[in-house]
Amino acid sequence: MSKSLWSGNRPKNDTEAKLRLCEAALECIKRNGFEKATMSDIAKEAGVARPTLYKHFKSKNEIFFAAIDTVAFIFAESVVDHGKKFATVEERIIEIIIFTVAELPQHRYLSLVLDNECASILRDRAFSDDATLVFLQMVAAPIIEIRPDLEDQGIDIAEIMARFAMSMIQFPGRYSTDHEGLRSLVKKRILPGLI
Repeated sequence: MSKSLWSGNRPKNDTEAKLRLCEAALECIKRNGFEKATMSDIAKEAGVARPTLYKHFKSKNEIFFAAIDTVAFIFAESVVDHGKKFATVEERIIEIIIFTVAELPQHRYLSLVLDNECASILRDRAFSDDATLVFLQMVAAPIIEIRPDLEDQGIDIAEIMARFAMSMIQFPGRYSTDHEGLRSLVKKRILPGLI
C-alpha cells in the first residue's frame, strides 16, 4: 500500500505546504548533500508524491533558495531582536556582528551556507537578490532606529556588517573563541568606517 499524501497530515494551506516542503528539502540536503539530494528524496521526506512537490517548486534550486530564504528570514529576526537589546548604535553594530558570528554556524540549516557545495550554489545570488535586500533592511533597522541620519546608508552598513561576519565565520583565526578580541577588533577597525 502506498504512503498517504502528506503522511496523513495535510497542510492547512499552500503556505504551510511550502514550508513543510522547504523543511523536507533542507533535511535531505543536510543528510545527503546538495548534489545527491533529489526531488524524489524531498517528496519522500515530505510524504508526498513528486507531482505535489512540482506543483509548488519547479526545481531543486528553487526549493533550496526558498528554504534558505525562509530560515534566513527567521534568523534575521533573531539578529534584530538581539541588536535591539543594546542602547547605542555602536553596541548594536558590534553585538549584531558577534551574535551572527557565534550563532549562524550553529544553526541547524543555515550552517549549510558554509558548506562548499551549497555555498557555491548560493554565491551567485549572495548580496544581489531581493531576499538579501530584505535581510539587510531588517538588520539596518535597529541602527537607523537610533541614528535616523544613517537611513540612506543603512543597507550599505548592514551589508558590510554581514560580509565581515561571514568572513569571520569562514576564516576565524584567533577569533574563533575570542569574542572579546573580536569585539575590540570591530570597535577599533570596523566601526570607524561604518558610522
